This record gives sequence, structure tokens and C-alpha cells, in this order.
Amino acid sequence: SSITTTTGGGSSVNSTTLGVSTTTRSLNSSSTRPTTTQQDSTTATTTTTASSTNNRRFFNNVTSPRKIWYCALFLSSLIAMGSTFEAVKMQRRYTASTIPPTPQQQWSVSSITITFILTFIILSLQMISPSLSTKYIHGTKLEMMALLLLSGLTMSSVGMATNPAYGLVVNSYGGISYGNLYYASWSSFITALGGLISYIRTERGIDIYSEVSSRGMRFRHWSMLIIATVIVMGSSASCYDVKCDELYNDVHPVKYCRRAAFGVSAGCIGCVSSLSVVVMRLVCATPTPEGKANKTIFILECILSVILFGMYGFAVAYLTSEQGPGAPLGNLYYSVWVSFALIFLVATSCFEEFQAAKNMILLGRSRQQDGTTNSVYEREALNSDVSIAASGFGTSSSPYVDDYASIADEGGGGPQSSVASSAYSSRVTGSVGEVQI
Repeated sequence: SSITTTTGGGSSVNSTTLGVSTTTRSLNSSSTRPTTTQQDSTTATTTTTASSTNNRRFFNNVTSPRKIWYCALFLSSLIAMGSTFEAVKMQRRYTASTIPPTPQQQWSVSSITITFILTFIILSLQMISPSLSTKYIHGTKLEMMALLLLSGLTMSSVGMATNPAYGLVVNSYGGISYGNLYYASWSSFITALGGLISYIRTERGIDIYSEVSSRGMRFRHWSMLIIATVIVMGSSASCYDVKCDELYNDVHPVKYCRRAAFGVSAGCIGCVSSLSVVVMRLVCATPTPEGKANKTIFILECILSVILFGMYGFAVAYLTSEQGPGAPLGNLYYSVWVSFALIFLVATSCFEEFQAAKNMILLGRSRQQDGTTNSVYEREALNSDVSIAASGFGTSSSPYVDDYASIADEGGGGPQSSVASSAYSSRVTGSVGEVQI
């Protein structure tokens, strides 16, 4: 409805009534105001989002690069602790109650118990209070000290448990008496060592695995061979002390003692040889084939791999036979077989690298004699040889493949061909393998 107002000039003005305008404003305000249901759903969505954000933040705080190592160490130390209690209890049954536990028994129980308690505290703190764990443990010097302590305790636990002289896990003949304690002790040491390596990589920026891997597969095999041969030497020495020491034994099994002594010698020779190769590869090897150091190292690798292959092939049969110290399952049995497998892989790698180098040299000489352009087949054969030689270096292709192909493509007539041929020959004779022979 409208209200007509007459002015003095006789004109009229129409204006909208107050009621209509008021109704229009109320409709507009009701359309913009959210309903109670919408407010509840919005509040619930906001609450859910905040809760999921908090949960995500909690799990991000809890999850650390070494959480999987701590969990594995917790489980393995729990099994090792229970097995140690059982083994010591069984030993105490055969001794008088007036005789106190031996120092070895006390240390075995103490070391694995401290390992379990310390790992439990670290995991509990990560779960219950991530902020405190991040502040006091994660990435701090305290965590480094804890990991060093755990590695030392688990290593001593393995030494005590697997020594035949103490009889906790391994009997006087070197065989495993308590399987759970044997494997759980080794698992505890490996997981503690893995956590320490993870800390060095993430917090100190030293990636040991990448450093070793970047030098090639054969270098990794030599490095692992050091550890395996040390175990061979130590296990053989322990077996010799138990059965063949004149101070504790009146009757000596002659064959057993001779084989245990051979195991000590084989372990010592293998350890010194592999350690020498690793040190020379780290100190003397160069990334380019210039000089004679790389060729000398490769020749030494070939000679040592052949000698060690023959020695450990005989050691496997000699030590693990019926009258040998490595006949029962134990440290010596596993370590001598692992050493033989690693030496076989090293020898195979050296042979393949030698074959690749020989093929490249022959191809380079034929290229110089012919003076003609390389065919596609020759170039593919060359590149395949280089790729085979470089596959042990940890890469899918060699950095020299493209150079060889470009030199081969330049092989036309005239002086350019002679220059390319001489460069090709010089590169072919000195750029193969992990040590660039």
C-alpha cells in the first residue's frame, strides 16, 4: 500500500509503507543468519578438524627416525632377558646353593636387564610425552650416550652368552644350547648398532651406508668380510681355549685342536687381508685411471680373492666336519660360511671386471689397426662392457659411456680420426671398474 502526500504545489508523492520495508528487512536478515543446525554442524566440523590436527601432530612428534630400532630392541631385549634368567637358573641347579653366582652370570643378567629398562624408558617417554622426548632425548647428546651404552651392553651380552667357556648359550663343543637367547642376543646387538648408525646419519650428517655403497658392491663385500673373519678368529680361539688349553685339560682331542688352530689362522689372515684392501681403497684409490695405484689395488684384490677362496673353501670342509669345532650350529659355523660366500662374490666381481677390461683393450686395439669407423654393433658392445664394469660401482651406467660413444662417432678419415683414435685408446685402457683400472 502507498500513502499519498499532497504538497503545496499540488503534486503528490508515493512512499512505501513502514510495514513493507520492515518485512523486507526481516526477510533479508533471516536469510543471512545461520540456523541452529548449521551452527552445530559447523562446530562439530571444526572440533573434528582440530582433533585430527592434534592427533597428527602427536604422531608426528612420537615418530622419530629411530623409533623402529627402539621397538625392535625392546622386543629382542625382552626375549633375551627372559632367556638369560632361564639359562642362569639352569646352571645354578647343578651348583651348590652356598656357591655364589659367577661374575659372568651376574654380568650377563645385569647387561641385558639394563638394556631392557633403558629401552623401555625411551619408548615410554616418546609415547607419553612427545614434547619432553623431543626436548631431552631426540637428537641430543643424551640420546647419543644412551645409544653408545646400549651398543656396548648388547655387544658384551653377546660375548658372554656365546662364549663356550661360560656355557650360557653355547656348550663346550660350540653348539647352541638355548636358541632363543642366542638369536635374541644377536638381534639386540644388531638393532642397537642400527640405532647408533641412524643417529650418526640424521644428527651428525655422516651417512656410513651411503659412503660404503658409493664405492661399489665389492667394497661392501670386503667391509663385511672384516667382521665375518673376526668372528671366525674369535670363535675358533674360544673353542681352542675350552678344549685344548693345557692349564685346564689333561686330555686334548688332537684333530679338534688342530682344526681350531687352523680356524684362528684362517680368521686372522682373512681379517688382515680384507682390512688391507679396504684401507688401500679408502686412501690410495683415485677417481681417475691416472697412475698405477688403481691397477696395483685391483691386482692385489684379484690375488687375495683367489688365495682366500682356496683357504676358506678348505676351511668350510675342515672346520664344519664331524670332528671340527664348527660342526654344531654356532658362531663359527655361520661365520665361516658367510666368509666363504663373501669371498666368492668378491672373486666373481674381480673376474667380471677383468674380462670387461680385456674386451675393451682388444676393441681399442682393433679400432686403431682398422682406422675405420666404429659400427653400431661395436659401439653397443663397448657400451655394454662399460656398463657391466660399472654395475658393481653402484650405478646403472658409467660416466664414460657417453665419452666412448662420442669418440667412436668422430672416427672418420683424416687427422680427426687419428686424434679420436688415440684418445679412444688411452681412455679404453684405463677406465673400467670400481677402482678405475
